[in-house]
Amino acid sequence: MTQKVHPHDVGLPETVVRKRRRSRRLAYVMLAIAGVTAVVGWSLFRTSIFNSIHIQDQPASLAIFAWAFLIISSAALVIGLWYLLLTQVERLARMVDAAELDESLAGKVRECPACHSRGVEGNFCSHCGAKL
Repeated sequence: MTQKVHPHDVGLPETVVRKRRRSRRLAYVMLAIAGVTAVVGWSLFRTSIFNSIHIQDQPASLAIFAWAFLIISSAALVIGLWYLLLTQVERLARMVDAAELDESLAGKVRECPACHSRGVEGNFCSHCGAKL
């Protein structure tokens, strides 16, 4: 079963696509965790703070749990956004590397007769391995 390729991953090597897919998946999981823990944390925080008339009847652990959930939410949000940024940085780095490679190999690149991809001049095609 072939996975759907993200539009930004078209043309990238399979190892890079897998790494970016993993980073995006981790980002989405962390952002989901951030959302869930924020909802739980804010609801506990609202209950512990806004019900100050009965504050002595409430356990101290309620406020502690509220703060813990909010801290976890903040950390998960930062990590999720970091992984989203990481996928874009990897993409940009690949684009810069490709541009520099194209400049450095200008005049040395020719088309492979077997697969019609652009291969570096030498004995074998860098894409399909056919002899040039």
